[in-house]
Amino acid sequence: MKAAAIITAAGQGQRMNIPIKKQYLVLEGVPVLARTVNAFLPLEAFIGIIVVVPPGEVEFAQKILKPFCPLDRLTLVEGGLRRQDSVFNGLQAVPAEAELICIHDGARPLVSRELILAALEEGGKWGAVVPVIPVTDTLKEVDLDGIILATLPRSRMRLAQTPQVFQQALIRDAYRQANLLGIEASDDAYLLEILGTRVHTLAGDPRNIKITGPHDLQAAAAFLKGEKE
Repeated sequence: MKAAAIITAAGQGQRMNIPIKKQYLVLEGVPVLARTVNAFLPLEAFIGIIVVVPPGEVEFAQKILKPFCPLDRLTLVEGGLRRQDSVFNGLQAVPAEAELICIHDGARPLVSRELILAALEEGGKWGAVVPVIPVTDTLKEVDLDGIILATLPRSRMRLAQTPQVFQQALIRDAYRQANLLGIEASDDAYLLEILGTRVHTLAGDPRNIKITGPHDLQAAAAFLKGEKE
């Protein structure tokens, strides 16, 4: 099935506490965003790769990517204030003939070819899929004062990752409905969940970490060094 990838890289990276946005940080000699994009470029299923960058930074992102990625294979668009707005902007650049849309965080540079292909396969089968990994720590629900209200059964809990894959018609309808109803979500699958669409899961990858803080960058570097040894 033909697919398009939307790589969201429009975040401000405030948790890094440094002036450079996390998607532009260098990870073992290559910018995080370039590593992420290069995970998708070799896969023949993708007829379009859309990279969503912060407003006003299309040219800057092109300069960052040019030494590492063929720009003629990419479509760069500006994002919005929220991740949801950024994905919506990305959707406008998706080719009509793409049957599947694969939405991935630009700050997950270690995503594997195997996970991407598995997500595409399951997405084609079920219409909506999310990679997940088990929760290993005990989960506590707390109130606004930090007082524990309950201990949650972790056997049924999962941590969601990307890429999340959807049939184009499904995700477009979900975003249309969300805009009409004023629904806000940090996770694309959630938009389908609240509209009653069944979202399936597949096994994620513990290495597929999201770079949100300096410790994540160090962990990603350690993973890459481990591959070379």
